[in-house]
Amino acid sequence: MTVVTDHPRCRVLLVEDDAPIREMTKDILSEDGFDVLDVADAETALGCLKREGPFDLLVSDVGLPGMDGRDLATLATTLHPAMPILLVTGYAGQAGARPDFLACGIKLLRKPFTLRQLLSTVRALV
Repeated sequence: MTVVTDHPRCRVLLVEDDAPIREMTKDILSEDGFDVLDVADAETALGCLKREGPFDLLVSDVGLPGMDGRDLATLATTLHPAMPILLVTGYAGQAGARPDFLACGIKLLRKPFTLRQLLSTVRALV
């Protein structure tokens, strides 16, 4: 699937502990023109954010081993307040409805979602 887009090449930090899902998501975003760095856990993602500065977008699963994606989002926002964040989950239930769960600049995408929904959400955030 090759997609031609009109957005500039944006850097995306992708955090997903499930390797097949991480690879598929990276492939989809890369084919759409995004420059994707993918990691398997929040601690590694924080190191990338500290070393490499802000990305144009952080995409993270909520359910990660160790530090979860919501805590990662909080720390990432502290490091880079203007960086948009997309949290992806199949388990958050009503979490997105809680006012304290999503801070300004953080969006939630619930699984299952289509490739079109993922790309349209990512494009809207960058």
